[in-house]
Amino acid sequence: MNRTAMASMNNQGLLLLMCLCFSAAMANIGEYDEYWRQREAQARKFLGETYHPEPFNVTNEFNMQVHRMAEELNKTGRSLREDQHNDEGSCQYTNPMDACWRCQPNWEENRKRLADCSMGFAKGVTGGKAGEYYVVTDDTDDDLLNPKPGTLRYAVIQPEPLWIIFDRPMTISLQQELIITSDKTIDARGHHIHIANGSGITIQFVQNIIIHGLHIHDTLPGSGGMIRDSTTHYGFRTQSDGDCISIFGSSKIWIDHCSFSRGSDGLVDIIQGSTGITISNNHMTHHNDVFLFGATNDYVEDKKMQITVAFNHFGKGLVQRMPRCRFGFFHVVNNDYTHWIMYAIGGSQNPTIVSHGNRFIAPESERSKEVTKRVDASESEWRSWTWISQGDEFVNGAFFTQSGAKEIVDARRNFFIPARPGAEVAALTRMLENEGMSNSRRMLTTRKHYSSCEITNPMDACWRCHHNWASHRTQLAKCALGFAKGTTGGAGGRMYVVTDPSDDDVVNPKPGTLRHAVIQDKPLWITFKKCMTIRLKQELIMNSDKTIDGRGAKVVIEHGPGITIHYVNNIIIQGIEFRNIVTGPGGLIRDSVKHYGYRNVSHGNAISIYGSQRVWIDHCSFANCFHKFIEIQDAATAITISNCRMDSQDEAFVFGAQDEYELDEMMQVTIAYNHFGEKLVKNMPRCSNGFCHVVNNDYTGWKDYAITGRANVTIMSQGNRYTAPDDPKAKEITNRKGVPIIKSGTWAQEKDIHLNGAFFEPSGRLLHNPHKQRKLRAMPGIMAALMTRHAGPLKCLPKKPC
Repeated sequence: MNRTAMASMNNQGLLLLMCLCFSAAMANIGEYDEYWRQREAQARKFLGETYHPEPFNVTNEFNMQVHRMAEELNKTGRSLREDQHNDEGSCQYTNPMDACWRCQPNWEENRKRLADCSMGFAKGVTGGKAGEYYVVTDDTDDDLLNPKPGTLRYAVIQPEPLWIIFDRPMTISLQQELIITSDKTIDARGHHIHIANGSGITIQFVQNIIIHGLHIHDTLPGSGGMIRDSTTHYGFRTQSDGDCISIFGSSKIWIDHCSFSRGSDGLVDIIQGSTGITISNNHMTHHNDVFLFGATNDYVEDKKMQITVAFNHFGKGLVQRMPRCRFGFFHVVNNDYTHWIMYAIGGSQNPTIVSHGNRFIAPESERSKEVTKRVDASESEWRSWTWISQGDEFVNGAFFTQSGAKEIVDARRNFFIPARPGAEVAALTRMLENEGMSNSRRMLTTRKHYSSCEITNPMDACWRCHHNWASHRTQLAKCALGFAKGTTGGAGGRMYVVTDPSDDDVVNPKPGTLRHAVIQDKPLWITFKKCMTIRLKQELIMNSDKTIDGRGAKVVIEHGPGITIHYVNNIIIQGIEFRNIVTGPGGLIRDSVKHYGYRNVSHGNAISIYGSQRVWIDHCSFANCFHKFIEIQDAATAITISNCRMDSQDEAFVFGAQDEYELDEMMQVTIAYNHFGEKLVKNMPRCSNGFCHVVNNDYTGWKDYAITGRANVTIMSQGNRYTAPDDPKAKEITNRKGVPIIKSGTWAQEKDIHLNGAFFEPSGRLLHNPHKQRKLRAMPGIMAALMTRHAGPLKCLPKKPC
């Protein structure tokens, strides 16, 4: 064989391998082996059997069942239009799926009755009804190859049908995506079960799944690796997207009475020809891309996708895609859309969208009144798409742009059994899992904040709304994100209560003072007996493994030097107000129980971090410091500054004091959910080397510029809101200190929002690498004001949420 022929064969083989790898990567399958080929073939067979050639028959049957239930309620003297509230201990059902099981006094002994209750395109799904009960007793997820019996991962990979329940409330942080086999029910009724702060659930090439009653939030991309997907097989998985639930090539799936928020990618993504799916009675909040039905314009098998979206509440902090559809048939019926920022329902590639009896409350923005959005299509193209609205209620100027050939639309409209009207939606969706939102709020057509505890970002979601936070303070140690993730501070040590605000002796600190606490050798969780103002005589030098926790007391450090974190690690500072910080005179200062020594004059920073690792500064406030708010140098790394409020300062943050100090290339800092407020001038931050991730902050003003740096730094700006000052010379967010853009390293931005003429000048290699940018997704900048609403110290009271 000649070299040309051999080269041709090699190229063809390489091309085939690349195609196979691409196909597998699309499914997160690293090795597409015989097991996955058989699993896909079986799933494709079920997909064909599940498809309804006459989908309007399904919509009519659905609407008829709702009418029948409403008529039964009317016979008993109840009405869906009444603003009724449950009496203590009473039970009301408001839609036919719930009517099938909810008010049965023995529901717990007869859990599998739920399998008779699905409607819409998932009607007939039974989940694990034919199998045994499996009780999850262990909330860990430590072993992905050999899951421990009693864990959720162990349950979902079993080959037989199982009805999976839980023995107590639990939060499960999945180390990697949870891959479910066919014929399973995950039934969380009776307990609060959270899937949070880890990967999400993957339903891939399977059928007959029910997921009921889970709280799924703050999901993250999985790094990939070896993961068991059945009792007889494990394999390599590529990085998962961070969806709360991902449905891939699967059929007969029912997701009911769950709550979803803050996924890294989508809340529910349904792709690759999945069909026979119902999403019902769920509550969605705080997310950008909510539901994606069909991932690409090229996958025409999605024409068989059929999904019912019913009785859901689309709530606070949602932006778009409720859902976003390609190809297929989508029945959107009796949902309550109380919030969106861009639009509610979108699509491309000629999907059929039937909107029945929904309530749409438009936002205040005149640009966002339209419910619908056609994506990447001219009007001449989308005019033929069948998008129908019937019985919807439009509030605050909302409107739905219908389309389709008139004779076809009229014929289909006459064929419909109408849904219950949109005016009844608040009642139909009243009983959703909704993270404590008052039902009365949803009976109004105006937007107000009724919740006593509002979660606006994933770090706060980890602890803030627990009524017993004061007796479980160390829960905070599980909540750090960004480069400081894993910082535990004084968790594992004893509680130390500061009772004395004085700082009279800096060589032999008095027990009960903050200085006495921070120099101890062992881990300590430091709290405060009462509100106090501490005026430090000299810089406060901390030892490793400490948490300073100001929650529950107003703790102010002012009119003295600040805190020094010098060659130590594992520090948390939470809930402290720093203001009017001045330089320290220097002299002999104790820095541990065994040592004291001479210190030079301190700089006058609120917090100085030198050569230290794992430092998390959260929910603090800063104003009027002599030098900087926070200065980080000498190769300090793994640092997160979050939920803080900054006001009245020339230079806010300086990361890397000397441009020539090469070890600062190891510096990695996350700046997230902070509010940069009034009378700030510049350096928010100034980065000399290393990697700075600036994400979901609210910059409401600056005088000169916001962010600056030097040649060797990487600055990733994502999902921030930048409001420029009125001065036309100060509109640019970035400042390169005279370094030409071509030499200024990597400065990239994604999903920022720029107001009042603000602009960000990008540069470097990430600018032309969209694949890498997709891996670094953030919430959009339009949500930054919401996510930073509670920046600064919180008002926390015992036995109440913060």
